[in-house]
Amino acid sequence: MSLVADLVAAVGREHVDELDTGNWRVTPGSAAEVAEVIRRAGTHDAAIHPVGAGGRPQRGTGDRQRVFLSTRRLDQVMELDETSLLVHAQAGLTGLALERILAPRGLTIGDYPPVVLTPSLGGIIAVRTPGKSSARHGFFEDAVVGVSAVLADGRSVHTRVAPRRSTGPDLSRALCGSEGTIGFITSAVLRIHIKPEARLLAAYTLPSMDHAVSAVYLALREEAAPSGLRLYDAEEARAHFDGLALPAQHVLLCAGTAGPTDLAACDRDLITSAVLAEGGQATDTALAELWWRRLRAGEPTPGDAPNLQLMATPSKLRAVYRAVVTELATQGGSARAHISRFDADGAVMFFTLLHGDGPPDPAIIAAAERAAEAAGGWLLGARAHKLDPYLRAMREAIDPGGIMNPGTLA
Repeated sequence: MSLVADLVAAVGREHVDELDTGNWRVTPGSAAEVAEVIRRAGTHDAAIHPVGAGGRPQRGTGDRQRVFLSTRRLDQVMELDETSLLVHAQAGLTGLALERILAPRGLTIGDYPPVVLTPSLGGIIAVRTPGKSSARHGFFEDAVVGVSAVLADGRSVHTRVAPRRSTGPDLSRALCGSEGTIGFITSAVLRIHIKPEARLLAAYTLPSMDHAVSAVYLALREEAAPSGLRLYDAEEARAHFDGLALPAQHVLLCAGTAGPTDLAACDRDLITSAVLAEGGQATDTALAELWWRRLRAGEPTPGDAPNLQLMATPSKLRAVYRAVVTELATQGGSARAHISRFDADGAVMFFTLLHGDGPPDPAIIAAAERAAEAAGGWLLGARAHKLDPYLRAMREAIDPGGIMNPGTLA
């Protein structure tokens, strides 16, 4: 049989679309169909590329046939345990859709930015990107307590939902961030939370970015668990808040806390105390309210989108910020920034680089990237390569034919 005939036999003609010669999009309706598609594709040495709900396949190159496996029909909640606070959902359900299902029951996935929850759950889990975290609920993959996936030979694996005290390797952690190279995720069991009783917002000004970063990590070391934090330097605050005029070098800090009312107030007080210790002061709460509406309610943010995004550990944030600002000044331009998605590992920095009346040319952006990396920063989406030999060995053992998302994490 031809590849397309095998695909049709697995899922039905209406769920197989030819994108162009040798490229097929297949939309299975169950985990069993996913396994059958991967098994049949393997007999033709066809590559398997995951496509999330609503995702657009990238056309393949070369002579190899490619199957773009969509999770769009895998969009159901399979079980909701409101006592254990666990939900078992298929991989094609988006994080936002799951949040809408949980909300009427007084439950939530957690305080993650909406942009994090926009993709399918399979995509959120399989693609390890910075910023999928909150100071309150940790990294998204920490919420994953069980995963079901299909391997390259069509076998299905189910990582057992078990207490942390149980022993043995945790295959869930291998699948998280594997980008479809180890297995195709079909569903996951996630830990969920009770919707917060109260949400409190506050805004502060601090005399410099150094003081602001120090205040944030002082509060986090005191075990404050905010639902959101963001720092704006003076120029970024001017652009985002209707010409807000902060003194030169000053920084605006917007913070949100949530949970039982007493705990939310305690977290807010910890942040306030840290700000005061770093020479800052409280300011108009309306600024924080506007920030929160933009973050959570979709209210548009004015100004140009950032054109340089970096991540850095807590000890490197200050140096990376200064390095980029200094490099742009040396090049005759300017840089403004906000910093958010704080957690124990660091934060994400969003720079808007300007030169003359518009964005700088690529050479200036490249110079800013080099300056940031020299100061200890990482480009958003960059990854460490020290474990690549281990990764290659594991992939060769699990997928000797190299059919699972070839070219990814190579």
